Amino acid sequence: MDEIQKIVEGVLKGEKRSIARAITLIENNHPDAAKIISQLYPFTGKAYVIGVTGPAGSGKSTLIQKMVQELRRMGKTVGIVAVDPTSPFTGGAFLGDRIRMQALSLDEGVFIRSMASRESVGGLAKATKDAVRILDASGKDYVIVETIGAGQLEIDVVKVAHTIVVVLAPGLGDEIQAIKAGLMEIGDIFVINKADRENADKAVIDLLSAFELNAEKKWKPPVVKTVALTGEGVNELLNEIERHRKFL
Repeated sequence: MDEIQKIVEGVLKGEKRSIARAITLIENNHPDAAKIISQLYPFTGKAYVIGVTGPAGSGKSTLIQKMVQELRRMGKTVGIVAVDPTSPFTGGAFLGDRIRMQALSLDEGVFIRSMASRESVGGLAKATKDAVRILDASGKDYVIVETIGAGQLEIDVVKVAHTIVVVLAPGLGDEIQAIKAGLMEIGDIFVINKADRENADKAVIDLLSAFELNAEKKWKPPVVKTVALTGEGVNELLNEIERHRKFL
């Protein structure tokens, strides 16, 4: 059996090593990358893909960690693709969300991969879409894609995810930023994280009044308050994701 066949079969069995190898070949534009994707493609389409975006410092990684712990308690398997800024020295992922999510990486039902953005402007690495396909083919129930956190340009995630969660934090001026940005158009669910801070209720009101300006949408984006550090509001967020899934 050739190397590519081995990798494809390993991915379909959900083997972490094969998944990692396949994603690496795709990131490096390996000549066999297209062959891997075309062989895996018939096995995709089962995973539910959640995009998590929003400004840096809003607590996206901590929130994702709590979401994954909750999904695992429900017996679901999860893949995470965390797109980080590119290191100017090595070209590799800069922040390494895997460090922040280390507790999860030991779990057999979770696969985490940091990807460098490689200067792509839409908040996603070019290889992200294929990485999602690989995780989908590997049998994951959910795939969560976390974007860099650069603000207004992060709208590429629309092309990859079914449900888009925009995470904001009170007091950073981000609520207003989101209202101005493309994020406002793409968000299916808005989260005010760090909701134990003062100004959290004001941030919710600001968002809800901004939605009034865009009243013709069939889906009315809910605003959920969370405190990612304690896990408060995470169940409510997952319920809203499920509600959006049913709506779709």
